[in-house]
Amino acid sequence: MRRVARVAALVVAGFASGAVGPGSARAEGLVLDRIVAVVGDEIILLSQLDTLVASSPLMQEALQKYGRNPTQQQVEMATREARTQALDELIDQQLIKKEAVRFQISITDADVDRYLQQIAQENGFSNIKQLREAVEQSGQYGSWADYIQDTKDQLLVYQTTRALANTSVTDAQIREQYRKMVRGVDIKADLLRFVFTPEEQTAKSRDAAYAKAQAVARRMRSGEDPMALAQEFLITEPKATLSRGEVAPTIEDAIFAARVGETVGPLETGQGYLVVKVVRHDTGNVLPFDQAKERIRMQLEQESFARAVKDLRSSLRAKTHIDQRL
Repeated sequence: MRRVARVAALVVAGFASGAVGPGSARAEGLVLDRIVAVVGDEIILLSQLDTLVASSPLMQEALQKYGRNPTQQQVEMATREARTQALDELIDQQLIKKEAVRFQISITDADVDRYLQQIAQENGFSNIKQLREAVEQSGQYGSWADYIQDTKDQLLVYQTTRALANTSVTDAQIREQYRKMVRGVDIKADLLRFVFTPEEQTAKSRDAAYAKAQAVARRMRSGEDPMALAQEFLITEPKATLSRGEVAPTIEDAIFAARVGETVGPLETGQGYLVVKVVRHDTGNVLPFDQAKERIRMQLEQESFARAVKDLRSSLRAKTHIDQRL
């Protein structure tokens, strides 16, 4: 939600350079307004463009490359760069707002009020009234009503993009991302391992092996001594150390997600049915999967959303006649 989030912060900070804005054109006696783009059957005016530039970090970002004391020529180059980026953003907003009408997506006054409360809190204001005073003192908007409308437009663009962009992330993608993160890191688990292999490849034999595995898992969970169980079920070497990448992903995830002392299984493997008791985890500085997965999910969803936004905007531009006149 890049535009909506940045509006508030820059209202408080102000626009340091003062090089661009609707007022500057009037002061120099230049043309007050003109069309800078036609998007389908709608137009974008220079005044809209300069308002966006003045209330966003675009100009400041463009000026940064020229140091603390840019020349007039550098300021003009930065202005052109900021206007070009802002125009692209306005065109995309216009296209998405059309989609909002098409799909009957709207923003209520209550939605705007909730977001204004959030903006006020994030910028250290006690209430919306103090936010309004900061907005009006900044001079970056014609009026408080203009600021409200801009905020509403940005919320509408964000909600519409969320509704239309495919940003789903699967559990398999999360597991794969975690494996990439821990690849090369020596992550181990010390286990007591019980494998029950069917004597024959028949349904009856497999059922018997599974029943043994269930019994051991149940008795282990009830607190029976695993080593005594190993003797009873003729498991000669129950102690084992497992490293990441040595077994199938589903089995690996189940074992490394378990807490120390927890019994896992029965798990089906190529050899039979596996039951393990986790004795120790050695993960170094790497978070276990169950602790890291929500953070990974958020990261992947953000990346997926960014790609979906780009694809959506490209698709809408391809279907619309756009005449840029900047």
